[in-house]
Parts: sequence; structure tokens; C-alpha cells
Amino acid sequence: MHRNLIITQFLCAGILLFIISGCSKSDDQREFENEALAVPNGITETSANGSTIGNIDDNDWRVGPMYRGLIQLESQISDYPHPNPMGFNQNLTIQLKFNSTDVVNGIEIRKFRLPSDSNYPQLRLLQQDELSSSIENITIEGNIIAEGQGESARDIYRIMIYDGNQNLISYGDVQIE
Repeated sequence: MHRNLIITQFLCAGILLFIISGCSKSDDQREFENEALAVPNGITETSANGSTIGNIDDNDWRVGPMYRGLIQLESQISDYPHPNPMGFNQNLTIQLKFNSTDVVNGIEIRKFRLPSDSNYPQLRLLQQDELSSSIENITIEGNIIAEGQGESARDIYRIMIYDGNQNLISYGDVQIE
């Protein structure tokens, strides 16, 4: 009887440990999220239709380890976020391609100018029932990305795309001209 209790406790502890470790972020995902908190610099230059027209920043718009193979930001089907650079009165279009159904339970997009900013304002929030099953086109107005108006708004901003559980999907830099 005592032996069965010990075996049961070990099994429960093992299952609990498995569940906890399955819910935590991988080291690769944590490293990816830490990289996103660097000072924005360099952009992937795109036209109004998403084609690259100049520099490509290899750090921009990579998909985090947690979502590789499940979500694409740039592929034959989806374009880089565009246009970039963009005007204060233009809209940024971000296309997310989902390679499976119910990949995320929501999308949250935030921004910062400097990583030392005290908070990262939310630009868009989409609940799971607002997301399409294959490609999601998200538009964000340049005037809400920019901080201030006129000359003070002209800068590079880091755009961060999270799932509904605060796991970073991707990030990239956008320049307001």
C-alpha cells in the first residue's frame, strides 16, 4: 500500500514537471525576445506593394522559434510589412500567413522608439475570432506609430507582434519620414 502511494506521487510529480516544462519558453525563444529589445536600427526598405526596394535588414521580421513553420511574414504568399520607410499619414500593412488553423489566440502589436521607454504602447489588438484562417492583413496608421508630429516624429520605431499570451512572434523596424 505504501509502495503504491510512493509510485503515485512520483508519477504525479513527473506529470506536473512535464506540464510545467512544456509551458515555459525555450531558451531560443527567450533569446529572440531579448534581441527584440535592442535599439531599433536599420530597416527593410519596401514599396507600397511590399516589394523590397533597397536595404534588407536581416534582423527585421524574423519569426520567433515558437512560431517557425506556423506563421510567415514574408513568403511567396505574403509580403514584407510595407511601405517602409513611410509617411506620417500613410498606413503600414503587415501580412501574417498562418500555415495552420488556430495558430494563435490573438495578435497584439506594440511599438517603442527606445528600449528604455517605460511602456510599449499597444497599436492593435485582434482577438482570435477576428483573425482569418490563412492570411491576415493588419494596417496601422503612421500617425499612431509616430511619437509626436512633424520633425520630432521622424525616427525609426520597433514594431513587435505578440500572440495573445505575450509570446513574441516577430519584430521589425519601421521608419517614419
